[in-house]
Amino acid sequence: MNQRISLTQGEYETVSILDRIKNKDLTQEEGAELLKLSSRQIRRKLKRYFEGGLLGIVHRGQGKKSNRSIKKELADQIIEIVSRKYLEKLGNLIGPTFLAEKLLEEHKIKIDHETLRRLMIAAGLWQVRKTKGKKKHCWREPKHHKGELVQVDGSKHIWFGNDYATLVAFIDDATSSIMCAEFVAHESTEALGTLMKKYVEKYGRPLAVYSDRGSTYKVNNDKSGKPGKTQFERMLNELDVELIHARSPQAKGRIERLFGTTQERLVAELKLRNINTIEKANRFLQDIYIPWHNAKYAKNAVSNADYHRPIEGFDIHAIFCLKFSRTINNDYTVSFKKRLFQIDVKQSVRLRPGDLLEVHLSFDKTIKLVKNNTNLNFCETNKALLDALKNRATETANDLLEEIK
Repeated sequence: MNQRISLTQGEYETVSILDRIKNKDLTQEEGAELLKLSSRQIRRKLKRYFEGGLLGIVHRGQGKKSNRSIKKELADQIIEIVSRKYLEKLGNLIGPTFLAEKLLEEHKIKIDHETLRRLMIAAGLWQVRKTKGKKKHCWREPKHHKGELVQVDGSKHIWFGNDYATLVAFIDDATSSIMCAEFVAHESTEALGTLMKKYVEKYGRPLAVYSDRGSTYKVNNDKSGKPGKTQFERMLNELDVELIHARSPQAKGRIERLFGTTQERLVAELKLRNINTIEKANRFLQDIYIPWHNAKYAKNAVSNADYHRPIEGFDIHAIFCLKFSRTINNDYTVSFKKRLFQIDVKQSVRLRPGDLLEVHLSFDKTIKLVKNNTNLNFCETNKALLDALKNRATETANDLLEEIK
């Protein structure tokens, strides 16, 4: 029976050179050099070619079933597990790579993700995705030291349950490890400040933080024309940490890839465990997912030196809050967010009406009035009551004047 022979490009080239050796256009040594073979290998190929023709050149496994092919019974078992346990619950949230890891982790079945992909395609459980041409961007070499540059961003997504939440993460540029991450309702200044405070308390102060140009990180529409700073940028400046604003998502590709990974794997893990609250999600994130992710994806920095700096000498409680400038009124009161605060006249620092002070609003909504890094004594008062007391004092003073006259 005639066998149909299919040659690869390399096999065509081999046949051409062997023919030239056969016709004595080339010596065996010259042919071996062109094919990058040893003299022994070229002699073996010539012998097989002379004896078997093209059949002596093609791979002997061509047209035959691979010795390492997966057995049908095991393939059927894998498709049954994937379909019943994972795809019915997670749908298109997960792909063959994640499923191959789950098969090994939970069912002790080892299968290459590409083999699993082919099985799923054959079973109609996976569709080949068409890739679009993408604009190429220049690759930036990672930093060489841990703590030299930390990327920060938030990803708004349906991570658990049916509502949107935001995953805020800090990832080290040199090691690609997740340094801090937390689910929050919104990517607000308070959320970023709270997580940054936890970061510096655990690791110290990095040299620089890399973010996008969102309004939480950068003042984009300052009508005054003066270079303004966001509250988050002010916090980093007081820590002597540089804030660098990226000009494209590709510029902070490491954290973008992190969110691409977590939007598949983390969402699937949370759904498999029926986690649907932000509290439970954060516990799973801290206790299980981040250690697993770093063990799998983090790498060693080029240098062993850690560029994080200590926080000794920095009042981080005074740094990680919202700060606003206010003017002292003539009656030694300060107005802030429709509230009125009466300042004690006697203080450890000199105060005058018209002076500027800072209102520090902590993330737990506690308020402090600060002048020259000194906390002032004050109490909250009611404006109507204060006006009434002033009027009564004025009337009393007028009565005394009348009596004197």
